[in-house]
Amino acid sequence: MSLTKADGAGPALSAEEAARVAAGDALFKANCAQCHAVNEQVVGPALAGITKRRSISWLIPWVKNSSKVVASGDEYAVAVYTKYNKQQMPSFALSDQEITSIFAYVNAQPAPAVALAR
Repeated sequence: MSLTKADGAGPALSAEEAARVAAGDALFKANCAQCHAVNEQVVGPALAGITKRRSISWLIPWVKNSSKVVASGDEYAVAVYTKYNKQQMPSFALSDQEITSIFAYVNAQPAPAVALAR
């Protein structure tokens, strides 16, 4: 069984991928949606394309404890922290698999529609 991606583009999701996206959806809504949206800046940045800007191996420690990543002097982490008025992202006691599922959900979301100039 396979499902199409939310935007209908690209290959269909396998049942395993669809389950990961569904789990990520629930986790995103429970843990992230208060401060983030996929395609819009809220309190924190929009998350669309985040796995193109940062690797999963960088994102997992960031989600678990962003203040530790900032304190390490990581240039990107410090820039994000500074850009968002030094608003600290809370630490999350999520497993690597749960965090990966959140990003699977984010990546499965359609890009925003672009208005055409007339």
